[in-house]
Amino acid sequence: MAKRKRTVGQIIGGIIGNFFRMIAILIMVGIITGCIVASVLTVYILRYMNAEEQISLDNLDMRYTTILYANDENDQPYELQRLQTMENRIWVNYDSIPKYMRDALVAVEDKRFWEHSGVDWQRTVGSFINMFIPIYPSNAGGSTLHQQLIKNLTGDDAYRVDRKLREIFRAINLNKNYTKEQVMEAYLNTVYYSNNCYGVQAAANVYFGKDVKDLSLAESASIIGITQFPGKYDPFVHPDYNKNRQEDILYLMREQGYINDEEYQAAIDEKLDFKKEEAYSHISPVYSYFVDHVINQVLEDLQLQKGYSYEKAQEMVNSGGLRIYTTVDERIQNIMEDFYSTTDNFPPIYNAEYPKSASVVLDTSGAIQGLVGDIGKKTGKREYDRATMSRRQPGSSIKPLAAYLQGLENDVITYSSIWDDNPITLPDGTLWPRNYQNSYVGPMTVERAIMESRNTIPVKIVKLLGEQRCFDFLHDKLNFYSLVREETDAAGNILSDINLSSMALGGMTHGVTPLEMAGGYQIYSNGGYFTTPYAYTEVQDYDNNVLLKRDTTPRRVITAETATIVNKLMQRVTQAGTGSAARFTNNPTVSTMPVAGKTGTSSEDYDQWFMGVTPYYVGAVWMGYDQNQTIRYMNYPPPIVFSRLMGRIHEELQLEIKEFPIWGDVEQQSFCAKSGELAIAGCPVGGTGWYKKSNPLPPCTYHSGLSDTKELDPDDFYDDDFNDNEPIDPEDGTFGILNPPRRSSRRSSDDTEPRQIIDNED
Repeated sequence: MAKRKRTVGQIIGGIIGNFFRMIAILIMVGIITGCIVASVLTVYILRYMNAEEQISLDNLDMRYTTILYANDENDQPYELQRLQTMENRIWVNYDSIPKYMRDALVAVEDKRFWEHSGVDWQRTVGSFINMFIPIYPSNAGGSTLHQQLIKNLTGDDAYRVDRKLREIFRAINLNKNYTKEQVMEAYLNTVYYSNNCYGVQAAANVYFGKDVKDLSLAESASIIGITQFPGKYDPFVHPDYNKNRQEDILYLMREQGYINDEEYQAAIDEKLDFKKEEAYSHISPVYSYFVDHVINQVLEDLQLQKGYSYEKAQEMVNSGGLRIYTTVDERIQNIMEDFYSTTDNFPPIYNAEYPKSASVVLDTSGAIQGLVGDIGKKTGKREYDRATMSRRQPGSSIKPLAAYLQGLENDVITYSSIWDDNPITLPDGTLWPRNYQNSYVGPMTVERAIMESRNTIPVKIVKLLGEQRCFDFLHDKLNFYSLVREETDAAGNILSDINLSSMALGGMTHGVTPLEMAGGYQIYSNGGYFTTPYAYTEVQDYDNNVLLKRDTTPRRVITAETATIVNKLMQRVTQAGTGSAARFTNNPTVSTMPVAGKTGTSSEDYDQWFMGVTPYYVGAVWMGYDQNQTIRYMNYPPPIVFSRLMGRIHEELQLEIKEFPIWGDVEQQSFCAKSGELAIAGCPVGGTGWYKKSNPLPPCTYHSGLSDTKELDPDDFYDDDFNDNEPIDPEDGTFGILNPPRRSSRRSSDDTEPRQIIDNED
């Protein structure tokens, strides 16, 4: 069959068809190649720029501000101190942020926030075009809240195309993984608002002294306005600029339908009350001695209770956003700081340089109400604090806690027991101790012994009961952890506070702190209960979970009867004894407030104390030099300091006059001045004392004819076993009790010669 010949038209048509098929093939190949290249390039870009990296909003690793709180007169907490950190940041949940504030943010920063997918393409394209053809103001950007948040979290804000592309991809991923509410919450808690404020809660606190949830529309717009240029719109520095910016935001909110005309006008007219002075006082670099101590106590408890290292505990306190609820009464702390600001408030001292001083005030439950660690205005934070860190010799102020307490608690003495004020003989033949009066007067009552701060009688009481018993009580019951059970010094000498000098006269190995002493005297303010002095009650983390809770449960350490009797004895010290200057005689409204207390002085007048108790507070006053130096004075200073300081506290707090409670089953009786027993007809009445009903005062045996002993003789001295009336030679000076108790008691066999302070001055 003959082959058909193609026409010219067919040939031309075929050529054209093949041409277009080739073009189509080339286009398809180009598309496929382009897709492959684009895919590879995209993967490369994502990997090169870390754009596929997921930004996590969970457990953001940021520095949060720790805040200390105190309670007001109505027992409501208020902010006491913010701890200085690089960032003042306090996290607040989305629901606690006012809707006004959320709407203001969207209106001014990202009006299509609720519709876009992390990137506002309309703004992005417009921003790109604007780079070449300026259409919008130069400060109009294309970043959404998602993109701004990523910049805040990563610090990736270089002005480069690759950075912008990386930000766009990350924003899209962020929108996929988190809700809009979560993004807004994170944004409002991380953005900078000037004055070291990061986040809206910190800004609300600083600028308006409020929680963010309490902000008005006008205040919310003012804070949101800071974000664009924090330096320019800082309300403290440029309030006019901030007001202009606030009005612009309010206008946008009205235009976009978030507020109506009435709300707009009310917000425009509202006067903004910026708390500049209050804010600056809270961020002061100077912490009070009390704040210093709170920080130290929290650091210690985080290590002991939570097992944190010191470094971790410090990080938690400095930047963990803790909420610390303290015990301070700021009125008392302020009075103490003002009093201690100058030596003009102290009595004259005849030394070239005035001594150091420290003071502590506790309430009757052991809560620290205030403390100061030195005279003069404090100039920094975390300074050396003599009230809580300095261990000094307490001298005679230890007697009510060791000697007299143990004597009464164990029925070895009564309020008016007669003891011989004469020295004992040490193994080397030395007569010891001497009294600060440099004299001995023979038989006297316990009441007189404590009023005159005689040294011989506490020594004999402690020797009778045993130094170990007294030490264990102070160390284990009253938490005197500065005391030394046994240690070896650099020279190989074994040191211990289990001896007569330490327990009877306050001559310790290292000494004790004013805070420890105040804690011990607490038992005479509440009937015999002890709680370790505490500066805070609770610590919460930044999520409001309880991190630490201080155990403030009081525990009984002595009987109520002993607490009452020692308190009554110490009231005699301030009425007519060595502490008489401690009464509030110069404060008319509280001049009759009862005060119980005890003086204390170490050898050479190196350390001077007054420990005082009122129906409201326990107060410790110490004076001395860091390097031992004799204090020279006309009038013994510590009771005067106590009177002036504590008198001012009681007067300014308008505390009503009240008597100490009578704790326990005790009775008041008149005693015979000669025998110290119940006064009967013919007895010279020595005074009125307080006695346990379980250990009643017997009728006077001296004047009743029941005793043949009219004067002191060897038979008045008894061995340490009171069930055995075998007399011993009084020349050995073991002890000199003239009306022996009816209860068996043994003293320690440890006759170690006192080491440190052979004679305490008081």
